[in-house]
Amino acid sequence: MSQKSLYVTPRAVPYCTLAIANAFKDLTSKQRHYAHHMMMAGWCGAPVVAQQLSPESLPLLRFFYKFLSAQPLEALRANTASAGVAAEAVEQFLEYFALVYSNMGNYMSFGDSKFIPAVPKETFAKIVASADAAATMDAALLDAIYDLHESKLTLDFPPKGSTRYYSPNITREDALVANEFLASKKIDGVNTRVFKEDDGTLVIRVAAAEEKTVPAVTFNGRAVAMHFGDFKEEMARVVGELRQARAYAENDIEVRMLDHYIEHFLHGDVDAHKASQKEWVKDVGPTVETNLGFIESYRDPSGVRAEWEGFVAVVNKEQSKMYGALVAQAEKFIAQLPWGAAFEKDVFTSPDFTSLDVLGFASSGIPAGINIPNYDDIRQNVGFKNVYLSNVVGAITFKEKVNHITDADWEVYKTSVLAATSVNVGIHELLGHGTGKLLTEDDDGRLNFDKNTIDPISGHPVTSWYKPGDTYSSVFGGMASSYEECRAEAVSLYLCLQPALLEIFHLTTAQEQQDAIYICWLNMVRAGLCGLEFYTPETQQWRQAHMRARFCILEALARAPNPIVHITEDEKDGLLITLDRERIATDGRKAIGDLLVNLNVNKSAANATRGGEYYRDMTTVNDTYVRYREIVMARRKPRKQYVQPHTRIVADSVEVEEFAGSVEGVVKSFLTRHSAVPL
Repeated sequence: MSQKSLYVTPRAVPYCTLAIANAFKDLTSKQRHYAHHMMMAGWCGAPVVAQQLSPESLPLLRFFYKFLSAQPLEALRANTASAGVAAEAVEQFLEYFALVYSNMGNYMSFGDSKFIPAVPKETFAKIVASADAAATMDAALLDAIYDLHESKLTLDFPPKGSTRYYSPNITREDALVANEFLASKKIDGVNTRVFKEDDGTLVIRVAAAEEKTVPAVTFNGRAVAMHFGDFKEEMARVVGELRQARAYAENDIEVRMLDHYIEHFLHGDVDAHKASQKEWVKDVGPTVETNLGFIESYRDPSGVRAEWEGFVAVVNKEQSKMYGALVAQAEKFIAQLPWGAAFEKDVFTSPDFTSLDVLGFASSGIPAGINIPNYDDIRQNVGFKNVYLSNVVGAITFKEKVNHITDADWEVYKTSVLAATSVNVGIHELLGHGTGKLLTEDDDGRLNFDKNTIDPISGHPVTSWYKPGDTYSSVFGGMASSYEECRAEAVSLYLCLQPALLEIFHLTTAQEQQDAIYICWLNMVRAGLCGLEFYTPETQQWRQAHMRARFCILEALARAPNPIVHITEDEKDGLLITLDRERIATDGRKAIGDLLVNLNVNKSAANATRGGEYYRDMTTVNDTYVRYREIVMARRKPRKQYVQPHTRIVADSVEVEEFAGSVEGVVKSFLTRHSAVPL
């Protein structure tokens, strides 16, 4: 397999409809209007994602809008055929567009690697020139689309990659200075970018509708300024939709939440966003659930800055009862975790945990579940929410056997994977991300823990904790997201062994429970192996937080004194995973328990030095795995993408339209949405 082929848009990407019509029809007129304006707010901010990715992402999306809206697809195909362009090349051109839009740019949301069209540059240009379209593409944009220089292949600090969270001349050290400056001011950097001027001044740009500049000051020998007004046009549109949504809020809590949102997006103050999230946590069991802002920091190489997202969903009340039962019994299961009471929250604040049918998710991709807010102080002291995105998971179908498992395991896999996924996501979000205490010191020097607390790894009293201004992300940096995902995934494996927990998920017979446990563990191990796709040997870098996390779990089981997993090379399957089903509850549980103690204690005690050394060692890819990666890459299959619905107001009534699960469905949804929402 050539190096270039790794970055070419794959054929036959599976697209599926995100079904919402049945859930949406049961909403009242007021709820529909609220959902519509909140969804519009999310999509008004979505162009920010493209601008956070690459210089060419937003111009490329704008080009595609002009190009595809200028003529129907039938006319495009006829015009290009007349110009001598093969029909297959036109389909590849459209497949590239569909993947760009699905990822809100030309880097994969899962893996952070660049992708280019499957058609040659000359053919791409010929399609653009031959079509009956008002759109034109300049040579610089065309060159950028096809640029596979090593510095453009992935998202990272130059020269290892590129990123638009920073100007091209920013170094990792510059970013650290900016992060430390923000921490000294007790400002969270989620909604910022950092640019360096010719004289070396670092300018921290803050997303806000209204502009304001804070003159440079000297910090650690560097000049640092702040400019409010980044993405000002997008933020102004977001505010406009939120103001309209306010009239349809379900209760006073939502009104206060919206007011804080408006303040945040107007002026960029993260404290206002934190205030919105406190209200959001209190808004228990709304019929229409929504959240928006700069949320996940997976793609910032320094682990601080966050990608825009806005989601709206309708609560699936019947399925939510199951997750409510899990919350009700959560403390019983938390007590089974292996790290001890000193490293667990003093009081478990029961969160809202609902199953949702997603109306829209305005970002670069859609997860299966969410645990937010990510602000440590709110999570620790106020609470959080968990959501399971049922119509996202429900779209999973298997038409052919998945790679790297035996035929016998496939028979169990295809009948138990949906139940296992529900269990995994539920535990991961509630009992994974929702557990663990951060040992902290406040501004007055008070500790929230006993200073004589014994560190179970060293056997001595703890020597580190979070000082004023510290957050988990600021302490653990670029490793933070993957490290936390690994902790949550490991909790899901550790606790899914509890029969009482499985009964909550309607797995009542011993056979159902054992099959679900086995597939939970097998699926995780398989994900760890397939995760090698998202590792770059040339730079020795992981490009995807979750896949690095799952590889760590694979290694924890493979390196254990009594390993329960083995990988062998196989003529038919390339690589074949063997998991000892009978020893999952004994040797497997011991290995995952040891992993959890290391992960959670180091996180709790802000010991990023020891935790980082441990995690880097566990996720080091040796020569054997590099060889395995070549086999994985040769057999990889493209990830599923979702075609999202769109709402519109017709004669004061809000209607929803779904689109076909196909490339043509993506085109139609794109044109429909962005005739109402500017790019």
